[in-house]
Parts: sequence; C-alpha cells; structure tokens
Amino acid sequence: MHSLRLLVLLMTITFAAFSSAADEVEATDKDSEEIDHSFFAFKLSGGYFKYDSPLNFKEDFETNILPGWTFYYKDDFFIENTKVGYNLYKDENTFIDFVGLHNFDGLYYHADDTAIEEFFSVNPFLPPEEPQHNAHLSYLAGPEIKRTIDSTIISAGFYTDVSNVHHGQQANFSIQHRILEYKIKLVLEFGAVYKSDQLLEYYYGSDLVGDNINYYTQIDAAYPLLDGLFLVANYKFERLSSKINSSSLTDKKELNSGYIGINWVTYW
Repeated sequence: MHSLRLLVLLMTITFAAFSSAADEVEATDKDSEEIDHSFFAFKLSGGYFKYDSPLNFKEDFETNILPGWTFYYKDDFFIENTKVGYNLYKDENTFIDFVGLHNFDGLYYHADDTAIEEFFSVNPFLPPEEPQHNAHLSYLAGPEIKRTIDSTIISAGFYTDVSNVHHGQQANFSIQHRILEYKIKLVLEFGAVYKSDQLLEYYYGSDLVGDNINYYTQIDAAYPLLDGLFLVANYKFERLSSKINSSSLTDKKELNSGYIGINWVTYW
C-alpha cells in the first residue's frame, strides 16, 4: 500500500502542475463548428519484434508480422486493438475515459505460436485457476485520464479485474513527450505501473516480498517513406518490481522489448 500511495501522490502533484500551466493557454473559439473525428484505421507491421518474458519456463516472444486496428467514433468511443474505451468528459486539453484492456502479465503465459490469435481473439471471461504454468488471461477496466500540454501528454489510469480471474487491480502513470515533430517523429515516454498483491500472486505465486511497482522508459521513432508507409523503430526498458523479482517463476530483473520495421496504415 505504501508504494501505491507514492504513485497516487506523484499523479496528483503532476496533474496539478500541468493543470495550472494549461489554464494560461488561450482557449479556442467555443462557437466553432464541431468536427466529426470518426475514422477506422488498419495497420500492418512487418519487421522484427522481440519481447522479453519474465517467466523462466517461457521463451522470449519473437515475430515478424503483426496486425493492428483503431476505430474512433466522434471522440466518444474507441477501439485500439483489444483496448476499448468510452469518453466521459473532454475539453481542449483533457480526456477522461472509461476503458477496458488486457492485463499484460497474463499474455506472458500465452506468448507462443498462438500469441497473435490469443491477443486478438481472446475470451477474457474464463474461470480462474491456479497459475503455475497455465494461468488465464485477464481483462481489466476502469477510469483513465489524459492531459495534453503542448508536446507532452500526462496519463493515469486505475483498473480492476472484470474477468473473474485474479480480482486484482492495476494503476498506470506515464509522461509522454514528443521530442521531434517534423519529418522524423520521436517520442520519449516514462512510466510506472502498480500491480496489486492479488494480481501478482495469481501470476507469480505466493510469498512475494517487496514493492509492487514496475518502472519503464520507452522511445518511439517514425519516418514517412510514402503515403501511409512508415519506417518505425521502438525500444522499451522495464524494471520489474521487487515482488516479481522474488518469485520462483522469474529469472529477470528487467525486460527489454523492441521493434524495427515497416508500418503500413490505411484509413476509412
């Protein structure tokens, strides 16, 4: 609970600081005609993907092709791969959504030849069972807030298990900053992820000791080649919590993941 309180305090201080700065930004014309932002986008990524697994009985996941899609309806409802959300409040700089998303710890158990099928066509409402070597995927839901100030996006979310698997919670906090916005786009992100004891004990076993927060740094780069075609590179470094480190099912203290390749995107 101490680590969760520290994360909540960090969220509060950061949002208060950026909220104060945002109040100084001149508001846009409220009488302007509302624009319909509805669209559907399909993305196909080809190249080299590699994701480290913290589980000592699972191989790291590698693949060369991965599909993706995004659907937005008037900034009110969206689907991004398996993440779904509905907007509860928005203004010029702030979005508050209610979202559902996969718990990533469960995906580590299914990072094998059927990983793509599991990720994009999973039924999250399965009965729970002891994790060991066959833990179920789980689905989380809860409120999420995003605050945009110039080239920086501050995000925070609190989610709980809605799939009747581990009955745990997760809290995310991140700061994303666009370093370059010209021909080459470069984005740097720092974040922290709190995972409750119920969640960790289901996926990593009991008698865990230490804190509950993972920390990560991520960098994304994109260079347009043709209309809808991009050269893309991504790298993420994640420092695992000491409770995950204390599990007999893990043999790593940090995870490295990345992708380099071509993204093709088309819009309707």
